[in-house]
Amino acid sequence: MTILAQISDLHLRVGEDDRGAERALRAAVAALLELRPAPDSVLVSGDLGERGDPAEYALARELLAPLPMPVHVLAGNHDDHEAMSEAFGTPVRYTAEVGELALVVCHTPLPGRMEGRLDLDWLEAELEAARRGPVMVAMHHPPLLTGIPVLDDIGLPAHERAALGELLTRFPNVRRVVAGHVHRGAFGVLGGCGVVTAPSTNLQATLEIGAGAFDFRAEPPGFLLHVELDGEIVTHLQALTRD
Repeated sequence: MTILAQISDLHLRVGEDDRGAERALRAAVAALLELRPAPDSVLVSGDLGERGDPAEYALARELLAPLPMPVHVLAGNHDDHEAMSEAFGTPVRYTAEVGELALVVCHTPLPGRMEGRLDLDWLEAELEAARRGPVMVAMHHPPLLTGIPVLDDIGLPAHERAALGELLTRFPNVRRVVAGHVHRGAFGVLGGCGVVTAPSTNLQATLEIGAGAFDFRAEPPGFLLHVELDGEIVTHLQALTRD
């Protein structure tokens, strides 16, 4: 059995009102520390900082430091990937071993843009190298439509979602694609593979299907817990209690 916890969209700020982001992350870390059995690793699926300031990543490191297990980070559209990589000592994309899982971490942000892109050639090469066991693919921008137009407009383009779906049909050992970005827990299927997004540790996107307006609300935050059992994966959505 392998357990991977996923938190997302921390949006930490330093020196100004962070809308409760630091307090919320402290609560999320405390909840992860209470899990039994403890996760083998923790994935942070992007937007660690609000402005991409190195001070935000220093704060993130400080707040995540109590976690005794490996913490794998990836950049979101609000992050400065170079500053984040320097702070955490990780490349922008990589594959990590998490128990029996191969965690393939993609890089989707575009400099100065909200929408994302996916390097499918790189991903295909990583999946070829990981054919022998169960795989989880992680990225910030999810390859699914949420039904919330403002979020879908800053996601991955349709042709890349379609190409990823075709790629996933060739690699049935990919058990889950996981992402952040939309500040909600949402689930879809692409190329026969489950796709799930993590809620934010702090503010959630308003759920108004088809609406043009968009806002964040102080709805209950949460995290995901991915559990590998005999090569299959079940994903649990765990809510967090606000102070």
